[in-house]
Formats: sequence, C-alpha cells, structure tokens
Amino acid sequence: AAVEHSERIFSDLIRSIQKRRAEVRELIRDQEKRETGQINAHIQKLEQEISNLQKENDKLGQILNTEDHIHFFQ
Repeated sequence: AAVEHSERIFSDLIRSIQKRRAEVRELIRDQEKRETGQINAHIQKLEQEISNLQKENDKLGQILNTEDHIHFFQ
C-alpha cells in the first residue's frame, strides 16, 4: 500500500511537472512571437528612415550640383 501510494504521488508530481513545462514552453513561444513582431516593426521603421535619408541625400546632391553649375557659369 505504501509503495502504491508513493507511485501515485510520484506519478502526480511527474504529470504536474510536465504540465508546467508545457505552460512555460507556451509562454516562451508567445514571448518570442511578440518580440519578433516588435523587432520586425523596428526594422521596417529603420528601413523607412534609411529610405527617407537616401532621398534627402539625393536631393541635397542635386542642389549641390546645381549650385556648382551656377558658380561655374558665373
């Protein structure tokens, strides 16, 4: 009877640990998904900022070329 009782307790403990492990894994997966989404949003924002800066750089380059030509002709 004592052996059966001990086995039942250990079986319950193992089930409880396995359940908790599954819950922790799910929490980790959810957190990874959230963080991946946040990282992707930051990447998109940075890519947009880079694109905007490249456009500004191109505009400034055109202005500089225009001013160089004006000075050249003067």
